[in-house]
This record gives sequence, structure tokens and C-alpha cells, in this order.
Amino acid sequence: MRKSVPILISLACILVPPVSVAADAADVIEKVLELQEERREGVDRYVVEQKVMGQITTIVFERTTVTGPDGEPVETFQMVLPDSVMPSGEDAAVAREDFDDMAQESVHTIAEFGDSATLVGTESIDGNDAYHLVANDLNRVRDFGEGGTYTLQTINAWIDTDKYVPLRLTMDGDLDTDGEARPMTMEINNQDYRDVPGSNMYESYRQIMRMNGVMTDETKAQVEQARIQLEEFDQQLLEMPQSQRDMMMSMMGEQIEMMRKLAAGDGLEIITEVVSITVE
Repeated sequence: MRKSVPILISLACILVPPVSVAADAADVIEKVLELQEERREGVDRYVVEQKVMGQITTIVFERTTVTGPDGEPVETFQMVLPDSVMPSGEDAAVAREDFDDMAQESVHTIAEFGDSATLVGTESIDGNDAYHLVANDLNRVRDFGEGGTYTLQTINAWIDTDKYVPLRLTMDGDLDTDGEARPMTMEINNQDYRDVPGSNMYESYRQIMRMNGVMTDETKAQVEQARIQLEEFDQQLLEMPQSQRDMMMSMMGEQIEMMRKLAAGDGLEIITEVVSITVE
């Protein structure tokens, strides 16, 4: 199975808006889910056009029903990739049924987070007041693909105290691949929230995802080789005319910057800029 990272990413999209005072973590989470559904009432399908590393992609989200932890049906949204970009074949990294599993897994993870979370207090995230919730000792083990496993232990979530949308989410656990266990951390920052035209939805138009601990020794060796190549590329850039250099950076600037951070040991960082959200 190949679902662990997408499942964790999708967790950030489940958490959304207002109540004056929050008594505890359960109240915060209940209001988040309640207002999320209110804002998406009447919406069965919406399309997100986004820019990642200079490339424009389109992702469709459709309303679906999954089975909750108590065995009862729960409505949520799941990602649907168009056939034109959907991987095919037995060796594909992700299959269509994986998105069904991701939607259900997200609902279960949110439920367990709600049962385990405590309210730490109120903190400032990018200038916004946020409730800080934390759940420890989750011990959720999931297949990571090719015999690997990821054990999610701790989730920290920061929820805007006014709009009740997730501002930041961190997930800490242990990644075990090829018999090598190492800590792995994922951080997702949701920024630039806006009203979505044609609906009551209120969504983030900029997300920054950072991951540390995902690289094996083999990957680290590849990154070191990439670092050497980057040094050579930088020298080539200096020798280019300014117009050619600007064109190269406009085409590959984001990919190059990501590789620089990997080579410097800063982990993987992916910035997603939402171009538009269209409710159909």
C-alpha cells in the first residue's frame, strides 16, 4: 500500500470555522467539523487549480460517504484525479481505490485525534491567534509501501480562534524502511484563506509542506550528488547572459530552490499556490 503520506496530507484538509470561547479540545474540534460542513453545505464537487514547482495541476474533490469509527456513515470529500493524469498499471504509485481508503482513513484519524487531543493554550501563528491542540501516543501504524511502515505518534494542530480553520499541523512519528527506523516529521502551514466564489466555503490558497526524515541512506547519496551538480549549475548560470539566466530561473527556479534545501539538509519543502477554486 502507498497511502501513508497522502493520508497525513489529507488530515490537514479535514480540519475548518466561529464560537466565542472554547472550553477544551473537544469543543474546538467539534466546532471545526460543524462549521466545515456548514460552509460546504450544498457543495458536491469542486475543482482546485493549483501551482506546484512551476507546474499547474487540477484536482477535483467530490462528496462521498465513508464508514466512521463507530460503523455509521460519514459524509466527507475525497480527491479525484482525472483519467489523463491518473497513473495506470500494477506498479503505479497510487491507484484510484487508494483515494477511497484515504477519505475513510482521514475520518478515522480525525476521530482518534478528537478523542486524544488536549488544549495546550492559545498561541500566535503568522500573526493570528490560534488554539494549540496536541494528541500524543497515537501509535497509528500504516503501510508506507515496499514493506515500509510509518507509525504516527504525535499530532499538533493550531486552529484559528476566530475562523476555526487550521493554520498549522505537525505530525511526528517513526518511518521504518528496509529495516532502518528513523524519526519523520511533517509540517503543513495553511495560509491566505479566502472566500470561495459561488459558495460559503473558506479555503487556504497557499500551503507550505515541510518533511524531514524521509530520506534513506541511498537517497542521501543521491542528494549529495545533486548538490555537486547544483554547484556546477550555479557556475553555468554565472556564465550565461542575464536574459538567458532569467529565463532559466523562471522555468526551473522553484525546483532548483527545493533541491538546494534538500542538499543543505533542510528537508523537503513544497509550496502550493492555489490559482482558483471552482464549485461545480
